[in-house]
Formats: sequence, structure tokens, C-alpha cells
Amino acid sequence: MRILFVLLAVIGLTLSACSGPVQKVADRQTAQNDAEAVLNQFYHAAGRADFNSFIAVFSKTAIFYGTDASERWPYEEFAPDIKESFRTNGGWDFDLKERTLTLSQNGEVAWFTELAHFNNTDYLLRPTGVMQRESGQWKIVQLVMGIPIPNLLYPPVLQGLQATEQGPKAEIAKINAVLDSLHKYAAKADGKAYFNLYADDAVFLGTDVTERWTKAEFQAYAMPTFSRGSGWRYTPRERHVILSPMSNMAWFDEVLDSENYGTSRGTGVLIRTKAGWKISQYHLTFPIPNDLADKMTAQIMAYEKKAK
Repeated sequence: MRILFVLLAVIGLTLSACSGPVQKVADRQTAQNDAEAVLNQFYHAAGRADFNSFIAVFSKTAIFYGTDASERWPYEEFAPDIKESFRTNGGWDFDLKERTLTLSQNGEVAWFTELAHFNNTDYLLRPTGVMQRESGQWKIVQLVMGIPIPNLLYPPVLQGLQATEQGPKAEIAKINAVLDSLHKYAAKADGKAYFNLYADDAVFLGTDVTERWTKAEFQAYAMPTFSRGSGWRYTPRERHVILSPMSNMAWFDEVLDSENYGTSRGTGVLIRTKAGWKISQYHLTFPIPNDLADKMTAQIMAYEKKAK
């Protein structure tokens, strides 16, 4: 009897706890519909640049997170900024693709995740956030704007983010060091160190039109020369390096001095990898002064005609 009494008491307490704050099924569906209506109001108001309707969906304690790590704004900061943005730039045009909204057990808090195409800038956003009831009305208390990154793009995007943390000047300094080392190792005939500066799928374009070599082909050509202690010496005279917007690629041009060939030019591309900056393409040319161009190109055309 004692055991039965304890079991009945536990069951009674459990039923009492469940019957209190937990809403009925019908009430929960209504609450979910009301919460989704607030999110729909967010998008409709944003599209019309209707600031009053837009800001009404937010709690005064809300935090808005933008896509940049530095963009964390409390209500009192993002509200006037958005009002000015709507006034000067117009609305935000979203095309909602997906939405999942979940209610808490007591139906007073909800959290959501969405996928929306942001037509203003033509990319996908993944808004996520939290809502709570305030005086019976749903309000957004947290909104996070994230950009989903396709898995295939994750490595270069990650490298770009890491490069951004270092800063453009630091990355350009690293690139200059790679190119300076390239010429140093070529002059020292250090083939191992020289080819370690190239990406695995790199291409080298020589001064002859036939000289388009993969890294392996270029190694087959150059390593026998290096093994005899013979290299080539090109001394940089000037160089220009440009970083891509994500700072994970760079392209360059440099003017070189050669004891054998005089003024030369190198151009190419580097990529940022886990192992540092690597040369993806290098193109060596002999620039022709304009006054000599007619004569030199005529000789080249005559040579090619004879070779055919």
C-alpha cells in the first residue's frame, strides 16, 4: 500500500506540473502562427522600407548581429541606423526560401532558422534568432544574419578570413618574400627550395612560345641544370602586387635585370594555402622597346614561317 501511495503521489505531481505552464495543442498552434506572422511582418516591412512596422517586431532589449564579426548592435544603436538606411537606400528585398520555428515547452519563447535570398546583393543569408512574448505580443530579442558557405568554398574562404586578420600589408610582405626567395634559390641552383615555392598544379610560361610547362615538366627541364650547380640570376628592379578582395589570391608584375638578357619581366599569380603563399603561375618575358618592335616582330614572324 505504501508503494502504491508513493506512485500515485508522483503521478499526481507530474500531471500537475504538466497541466500548468504547458499550453494546449490548439493554443500552441496559434502561438506558432502568431510568431510566424511577426517574422513575415519583418520581411514585408523591410521590403517596403516601412521603418515603423519593421522596428515594431523587435524588443527594446533586442540585439542585432550582422554578417561581420564586429557587427553586434543593441536596439538603441541599430534602430536609428536602419531608419536612416531605409530613408536613403530604400528597403531590403528578401526572397524567403525556408523557415523552421520551434516553441519552448511553455510557449513563451521561440527560436527560428531561415534561408533567404537577399536580392539587394544577390546572395543567400541564413537568418536565425530568438523571440519571446512581451505583454502577449511576440518580439524578436535576437537576430543573427549569417552567410552559409558551400563546403567546396570553405578552404579559400577560410584562407581569406585568416588573411584579413593579418592585414593586406602583412600578406603583401609575405608575397614579396616568396618572390624574392624564388630568384635567390634560382641563382643558388637550389632546386628543392625553388620548386617548393610553387603550387602542385602550377604552370610556368617561359620566353619561348612553346614553353608552357606544368610544375613536373618544369622540374624535369630545370633540375638537371640545378644539379650541375648552374642556375639563373634575375634581380628584381621593381614589383607591383595586388591582392584579391578575399586576400587569398594575388597577382603581380615585376621588372627584372638579367646579366644575359638585360631587362626582363615576370608576371603571375599566387594563392594562399595552409603552407603559406605559393606560386600558381609565373610568366617570364623579354619586353620589346616600341622603337624596336617592328624589327623584332618581323624577325619572329620570319623565323616562324621558316620553321613551318
